Amino acid sequence: MHPVLLHIGSFELASYGLMTALGYAAASLYLLPRLKKVGLDKDTFWNLIFIAFMGALIGSKLLYIIVSWPQLGATLSEKLTNIVRNFRYGFVFFGGMIVSVGALVWYICKKRLPLLPTADFLIVGLPLGHAFGRIGCFLAGCCYGRPTDMPWGVTFTDPHSLVAPELLGMHLHPTQLYEAAGNLILFFLLHRAYKKPHRSGSVLVKYVLGYSVMRFIIEFFRGDFRGEYILGLSPSQAIALVTAAAAFMLACRLAKDKQHG
Repeated sequence: MHPVLLHIGSFELASYGLMTALGYAAASLYLLPRLKKVGLDKDTFWNLIFIAFMGALIGSKLLYIIVSWPQLGATLSEKLTNIVRNFRYGFVFFGGMIVSVGALVWYICKKRLPLLPTADFLIVGLPLGHAFGRIGCFLAGCCYGRPTDMPWGVTFTDPHSLVAPELLGMHLHPTQLYEAAGNLILFFLLHRAYKKPHRSGSVLVKYVLGYSVMRFIIEFFRGDFRGEYILGLSPSQAIALVTAAAAFMLACRLAKDKQHG
């Protein structure tokens, strides 16, 4: 596709970085007009966005390094060199989500904000931003799918894309677009759910369950290196099961509290 959108001398505008930035902008622009509904001031909101961004960047990169460690080089020096050289690429969403959630919970508690209502509010914007990021993956050629005979298979031919060389020119599942479409659908569902009267935490539960199921299924169509498999499951599938179980337990807790309330 188009891993680099613009060259000006030695400067390169990477499509993945641009789409990720647009994703954060889209999520922020969606949430900004709604701050008064949850009693957030703009300074606190932008602090939350910054924490989410840094947590996503650090966590997703760390998990990528962990699951891809054997593939990064034969020696420690080679591994570190490849990590620095290719820092713009190679991120695992679940790693970013885990670190971001931990950091956001800490900050929300520090500011003495209501945890579940604030989480419900912020989570609606996440799949919107994530959809833009997956389009960036499509343009860069990362997170590509397995070979397919389906008529909607896509072919990557740019040698600078992140598709494995042996798969260039082959029809592949557009897994990046599967997930971008799934995230957009999830965004609209959460948007509707948030607008209606709801119990605090329920929108968060819907997101975690929805994304976990979607990611678990899409992983079967991925063709890139996913890390060492655990009981036949990729690391992301294993994490999806854990996060779905945690969301289910929270849903049960909310239902129990409602009954006693």
